[in-house]
Amino acid sequence: MVDRHGGPLRTGQFEVQIDDVEVPGWRSVTIPSRSTEQGEYREGNEAEYERKIWGQTTFDDLEMERGVKPGDTQLYDWHENIRQGNVDEGRKEIAVILMDENGEPQTRWEFQEAWIKDYDPPELDASADADVAMESITVAFDKMDRTEQ
Repeated sequence: MVDRHGGPLRTGQFEVQIDDVEVPGWRSVTIPSRSTEQGEYREGNEAEYERKIWGQTTFDDLEMERGVKPGDTQLYDWHENIRQGNVDEGRKEIAVILMDENGEPQTRWEFQEAWIKDYDPPELDASADADVAMESITVAFDKMDRTEQ
């Protein structure tokens, strides 16, 4: 369903799934940008100009942040599996689904063969009683797809 005002979707309503299981509590997710390398090519009979050709496409990393909950060690455990070299447990599939104002899925980004390269635990500060303890991860992946729901 399209936004009733006909405008763009808002960024505040989204869902994260890891291996097809919804994982709640995310404060922010930064969808990575992608860039395609540019090459130049010139044939021997084209002395006036070079053709611009595309090369390999690369992606930035996926950045995610969520509140720490008692007993929930999922992200830490995932990164620990990577540190220990457990290949079967280290790579996962991540989906980030952007919802419309009615909570209906609209846009889905999928990240294949994803693994945590950086795990950042919360920064603790005794003078900041009202702050929420946040953990963040930086995720590398092999492939990114975007689909409309």
